[in-house]
Amino acid sequence: MQQTLFITGAGRRLGKVLAEFGLAQGHRVIAHYHSHCELDPHPNLICLQADLADPASVQRLANEVNALGPVDRFIHNASCFVPDNKADDLSVHFDRHFHVHVLAPALLVEAMPWAPHAAMTAISDIYADIPNQRFAVYCASKAALQNWSLSMAQRLAGKVRVNVIQPGPIQFLPEHDDAYRQKVLSQSLIPHELGYDAIVQACEYLHTSPAVTGTVMRVDGGRFVANRYDQTFLSL
Repeated sequence: MQQTLFITGAGRRLGKVLAEFGLAQGHRVIAHYHSHCELDPHPNLICLQADLADPASVQRLANEVNALGPVDRFIHNASCFVPDNKADDLSVHFDRHFHVHVLAPALLVEAMPWAPHAAMTAISDIYADIPNQRFAVYCASKAALQNWSLSMAQRLAGKVRVNVIQPGPIQFLPEHDDAYRQKVLSQSLIPHELGYDAIVQACEYLHTSPAVTGTVMRVDGGRFVANRYDQTFLSL
């Protein structure tokens, strides 16, 4: 049976992989993107642009999604990841992170036309529980997303199951050199790159398990419990 899957931040990286998986499963996919979308055209794919840091743009996106009918699955994957020392204006820095990570999903959920037995997954971060001083605002906003999501599990109980995924070092970026990669992987119990498929599998489990809601699932290769977390890191 075809379902409707709505994903924020689906234009590239993890969001793109999640969207492609949904299409491969035969679902209709509503893919939000910010600046550009790398998804190939598909008859079951609807791409919608919005700046999640702008509440007016989010409200427009919410109206567009509402007009498309009931949503079976919602993944809030969109993210803002900027170190504090790169911020020119602290207020703007705070606003952008908290708008993207918390206000945007709140506005979308408020207007969401949920299908029966719907499920929502918020992509948080292990930083939500183990803060990093270089990314204090990012960490705080991801912690807020996680807390808000668990509140939504309570508020939407019986209507929508809501869960959280905390990714760890899943997929490195091209700018991460070998030394950085080895340093990060040495701090995990599974010392190799897990790939985006690890998150896809976790989302699919949470979306299809009718008894699971209000859960925070770590998909981090055991980094959280390795207890060798280095907060210095190389500059991005």
